[in-house]
Amino acid sequence: MALRILLLLLVTATGWLYWDARIPGVPLTDWQVDRYLDPAQPPHRIQAALRQLSGPHPALASLRGYSDAGVRAEVARFSPALEQLEDPSPWVRFRAALALEKKDPTAARPVLLAALRASAVFAAEPGSLQWRLAEGARVEVGEELGSLDQRKFVALVPGRLVRRYVQTGETVRPGQRLADVALSDPWQAVALAALGRIGLTIDAQEIQQFRSEKYPPVVQQAATAAIEQISARPRRKL
Repeated sequence: MALRILLLLLVTATGWLYWDARIPGVPLTDWQVDRYLDPAQPPHRIQAALRQLSGPHPALASLRGYSDAGVRAEVARFSPALEQLEDPSPWVRFRAALALEKKDPTAARPVLLAALRASAVFAAEPGSLQWRLAEGARVEVGEELGSLDQRKFVALVPGRLVRRYVQTGETVRPGQRLADVALSDPWQAVALAALGRIGLTIDAQEIQQFRSEKYPPVVQQAATAAIEQISARPRRKL
């Protein structure tokens, strides 16, 4: 009897996890995808549905203003709009710029250049700072860097915590710069490749620094290729 109850509970729990899109790697039905691409759904359901998309979906436009930046960034992959180039999140802006590279290179170019610079993290509120991660740590979007009076602040892009401006235990004021996070090496290479296709001659000066030995080979090679592509094109005016 106990075994039957345990089995029933297991089946019920598995069914609920599947229905709620919480089982990694298990594909959703078309009905679930359509249902979960809705602004009223929680982020994990929307993300699960987005992972199954291979192209645009009519519901995506309604998700461009969704509260979760991770969702907005994924939406930008399939349904980019110029308004997303001014999103509060640098990660959303970057993903939108990549998606708009061919359609609107003039608008995408400055966002791609900005993505190569470290993303600054500022204090939203005053508080005593406690660091969770050290300089040099690898981070994902939304990963906690530290906290202010137990209110966490997070990385805005996937990459590396390159600098901390405040020491543990210090009290900070609103708007104070706390840290810089640099885009990860693979994404830097992607940004450089895109700039190679749409960049201007003046951009080669900024790209040149990524040929330095302080960057890994994948970034150095992408920077060299981008400069060569830009130099080979006829000069275009700003």
